[in-house]
Amino acid sequence: MSLADALLSRAQATSSALFDTSSNPQAASTGGLAAFLAKSRCSDSNIVVENRAPAAIKIASFHPEKTLPPANYASQATTQLVRSVRMLLSSNSSSSAATTKRPSLQSLYSTTHTLVTHSSPESLDDLYDTIKIEIERAAGSFATSLHSSASANQSLTSKISWLTQLQSIWSNWCDNLALVRDVLLPLDRFFLQSNPSVAASNSASKTETSCHSEHARLPIWDLGLNIFGHRVLKDESLAQMILSRIVAAIDGERNESISYRQLHISISNMFRQLKAEKVLDDAVAAATKAFYKAESKASIANLSPTDYVDYADRRILQEQQRSQWCLLTDQGRLDNVAAARKQLVTKHADTILAGLPDLITAKELSGLAKIYQLIKSIDRLADLRKSFAEYIKAHGASIVNDRQRDDDMIDRLLEFKSFIDTIVSTGFQRDGDFVNAQKDSFEVFVNKRENKPAELIAKFLDAKLRSGNKTMTDQELEHNLDEALILFRYTHAKDMFEEFYKRHFAKRLLLNRSASSDAERSMLLKLKEECGPEFTAKLETMIKDVDVSKDLMDEYERFAVKQRKEEDSPKDDFDLSVSVLTQAHWPTYPNIEVALPAELAAAAQRFEAFYQKRNSGRRLHWQHSLGTLSITTHFDKAGVKELNVSTFQAIVLLLFNPLAPGVKLSYVDIRTQTGLNDQELKRTLQSLACGQIPTRVLRKLPQGKDVNDDDEFIFNDNFKNERHRIRINQIQMKETAEEQKSTEQRVFLDRELILQAAAVRVLKAKKTIKHSELITEVVDQIKSRFTVDVAEIKKVFEMLIEKEYMERVEGERGVYRYLA
Repeated sequence: MSLADALLSRAQATSSALFDTSSNPQAASTGGLAAFLAKSRCSDSNIVVENRAPAAIKIASFHPEKTLPPANYASQATTQLVRSVRMLLSSNSSSSAATTKRPSLQSLYSTTHTLVTHSSPESLDDLYDTIKIEIERAAGSFATSLHSSASANQSLTSKISWLTQLQSIWSNWCDNLALVRDVLLPLDRFFLQSNPSVAASNSASKTETSCHSEHARLPIWDLGLNIFGHRVLKDESLAQMILSRIVAAIDGERNESISYRQLHISISNMFRQLKAEKVLDDAVAAATKAFYKAESKASIANLSPTDYVDYADRRILQEQQRSQWCLLTDQGRLDNVAAARKQLVTKHADTILAGLPDLITAKELSGLAKIYQLIKSIDRLADLRKSFAEYIKAHGASIVNDRQRDDDMIDRLLEFKSFIDTIVSTGFQRDGDFVNAQKDSFEVFVNKRENKPAELIAKFLDAKLRSGNKTMTDQELEHNLDEALILFRYTHAKDMFEEFYKRHFAKRLLLNRSASSDAERSMLLKLKEECGPEFTAKLETMIKDVDVSKDLMDEYERFAVKQRKEEDSPKDDFDLSVSVLTQAHWPTYPNIEVALPAELAAAAQRFEAFYQKRNSGRRLHWQHSLGTLSITTHFDKAGVKELNVSTFQAIVLLLFNPLAPGVKLSYVDIRTQTGLNDQELKRTLQSLACGQIPTRVLRKLPQGKDVNDDDEFIFNDNFKNERHRIRINQIQMKETAEEQKSTEQRVFLDRELILQAAAVRVLKAKKTIKHSELITEVVDQIKSRFTVDVAEIKKVFEMLIEKEYMERVEGERGVYRYLA
């Protein structure tokens, strides 16, 4: 007999012994199930026999006849399986006793496998329905337990305890359902193979499948989740219990009265697995709205606007963080934060905006950054910009209109601008719209007093260029110049600035008062880039005049040496330096009469003779008010000192040279000998006798700060000063109303000429032009220098008509024609 025949005969014998129940019915009834499970394990195996001898025989894919279960196996197995499923579903997964008592999972799996293998589809449908009933019974039991355990006690502690029970039930349900799923896995596979479209649609769809569908055979796990969800979340009263306790716990967490996060994460996982994310998210968002509606109403009544900004910012940040673990979907998180933001910010936006001035005044940069983010989040930055601009204009105007503090107006404006710059860059994230709002607002308030800021900017620059790097580094000086130039950009009266800057620039050049020639050139370059070459043309000519004067003095020195040789005359006891200036390019100064000492008068006459001989037809007008002298003086106690004084101061001091020690000169005597007017003489005597003690080279009798007509003066032998070179500054008289008006009139006259020239240029190019178009063209040409009213432009047009530069076109209303 061959090996194959022997194996086949053995398999047939085994099968006959197992199912021959007629000869041994008791064996079939008592040992049939166990014997079947024991012997059927090999029924699906392939038998492979390989002989390693040279003549090997190989038998593959040999299938013996399948072993059949006993006749009553299906009934017994089903009963056992259902009873075991009931036990698994009702057991406490965390209890060790339950784990000990439950049936063998491997045995249950084998039972399911055998039933699926040898039962008809109808029988398996019945089995599925029976299992489904058991799952529904277990879920209903849990739901009943939750209902009965809901306490009438509405304290937060009671609610948390109930949620903890829910979390325990859910966790237990998932653990038990997983065991049932594992045991019934062969049944799941059967229905999957029988109807794969059901499983595919179930896995692809996010919608809940009805657990009462007659034809759908969901996997056991999905069936269990659906039934639990139906019993728990579809039960309106129970769902309301769950959601109300969840939102109460979240509110408690908001108030920092409990720590709920970990429990919520577990419970929210239930909603996620039951495909009920939106149910939870909507409930939480609604509760968030109610919570912050009440809290923000109370807070807005009790907090200041600045404190409310801190509160709202803090709450929104907390809600953003809370949403990450409290909500289940991205949309839910967005909706929850939006609900909080609407109640905290949108509903109280006007109050928040009202707190902006206080935050700026208090220099609360962090608060300003918060208010920016809050208002940005509700898309109301336009309102914030408006409030910001209004504050800038109001505060800036208060500085500009404070006439009592004109002396430090520019310093205060620069300090204010620096702070606003910081707000825009730090608090408002350098938002371009806020940068523009700042510029526009500064331009509005800087021109509130029309010409004054322009004048004071020029004076500020003069002070910085005089002191310069003596009091600050080159970088700091450059920064000051740049910041002042920004203020200059805002002013409309650029021609007024030019007039005052030119006057100060002239004195710095003539008196050699510039601290840094590099800084002077840098400032000229900045002005040239800002306003064009025409703006700095006169200033550059002034520098050229000073440079030419230096060459002229070299030529005069050679002329004087030659003249002294020819006349055999001695050299003067002093060195003379004269600056010859082009009158049209320099500021005009009042001509102050003064009687020069004989030596100075003779030197001036010699230079004038030299100049007229060199430049025939030209005349010199001396401006002694701008002159300076260095005088060497001996004091009994202080010794020899070099005094740097003005020409007028020097003339007064030289009057005391021929006098014996202790001899006095009356005010009247000094006025008679110098020829100075009272205003200039008193100012000069004040600087010599009433200034700071280390510069009082004269003594006034009687003492006092003011100089009167009956005062007397004496040389100060007790003068003390540690320095060898001493500069005695003139007393700067405040500009009188008449002088101020005179300066402005010069500017207004220049404006009139500029307007006429601009109108003529336009007329010459257009030949004929409408009135409105001519106004627009003229304004466009002069806007970089100053602003002007339309009424002033109309006056200029009338002047040009009178001067016959243009005429009105007959028959055409409002049209002008250029007259060559």
